[in-house]
Amino acid sequence: MPEQPTDPWTAFLDWLSTILLPDWSGLIGLLPIFVILGVTGPILSLLALYWLYHLVTARRPRVKLEEPEPTVAPVGDGGMPAYPPNVPYCPEHRLIFPATARSCTVDDGELLVRCPVDDNTRVASQQLCRVCGTRYQLGASLAPVTVRRRGRPPEGGAAIA
Repeated sequence: MPEQPTDPWTAFLDWLSTILLPDWSGLIGLLPIFVILGVTGPILSLLALYWLYHLVTARRPRVKLEEPEPTVAPVGDGGMPAYPPNVPYCPEHRLIFPATARSCTVDDGELLVRCPVDDNTRVASQQLCRVCGTRYQLGASLAPVTVRRRGRPPEGGAAIA
């Protein structure tokens, strides 16, 4: 027997019954997915938006770092340069260098250091004084840092800033 065509109204009512009376067991099986997407998804989205907001609006430090430069030695009594103890210096160019320097930047010569104990000079690359036997290493760290100041504080001090 040939299949009879269904009435359009009956087909519409069958389709409408699937929407109004859903398959509850199938929807209960999808509940964990709805919880993950409906609860944790917005929370993660809000956290990502807050992180982006903080990244854009956070104040960043404006400190410029540069390598320490050699300075001219101060003139002492009698017009001769006065070199401080335990600091490398170049007597030929009258420059005082950072504590980690071992050679002159002008002519690549060896730097000298005055011993703080007995006031004798030695080469900066040596860690032992030949006269008194004092053993020491120049510089507090192997990477000295100099902070370059830019500008001045606002008028009225830090209270305005």
